Amino acid sequence: MGAPIVRGNTAAGRVLSQLRHGPKTVEELAKELRLTGNAVRNQLRKLQADNLVVQSGRREGISKPSILFAITLEGQIEFSTLYLPVLTQFLRVAEGQCSNIQLASFMAATGKSLAARYPKPTGAVRDRARAAARLLKLFGGVAEVRTRDSELVIRSLACPLAALTAEHPAACSVLEALLADYIGVPVRSCCNRADEPQCCFEVKS
Repeated sequence: MGAPIVRGNTAAGRVLSQLRHGPKTVEELAKELRLTGNAVRNQLRKLQADNLVVQSGRREGISKPSILFAITLEGQIEFSTLYLPVLTQFLRVAEGQCSNIQLASFMAATGKSLAARYPKPTGAVRDRARAAARLLKLFGGVAEVRTRDSELVIRSLACPLAALTAEHPAACSVLEALLADYIGVPVRSCCNRADEPQCCFEVKS
């Protein structure tokens, strides 16, 4: 998730916007958006692949039932501008009230909890690290696996948490714990938190 689906007047964004008003069929969406049925189906396939839309039952018709499509929680989040300010303020409060040890523990627990949402990869450590890089791409990163001094390193030119990490370095601990739990080996953050934050995680095999 995280792709700018709803930014601009894109076909996918228009379909998703219509589904905020309730589940609809392909035919209903095509009529409201003045698109062909095939054009709507193409956009729905993309939205389903990004987990922004799901099938939610059928609507009985005169000839045959039509599949209903509904927006997911992830889809609703695409339209919100409040999550980042709330999370930023939450971190400010947490950093002011928690000790460094407590905050680190909280962030690690958050990362592990997030990792539980994704099936663990199998294979050699390098294969699992590559799967982790793909996961970072899903989050909005531009990740790849490199070797440095015989050690695997996951680097991303774009940080999925860039809006947080510059002011709140502890946010990196969420990704660090998530990747460690996901790959199944210790991971250490070596991120760059300068003007253009970049992810860096050393994978200990």
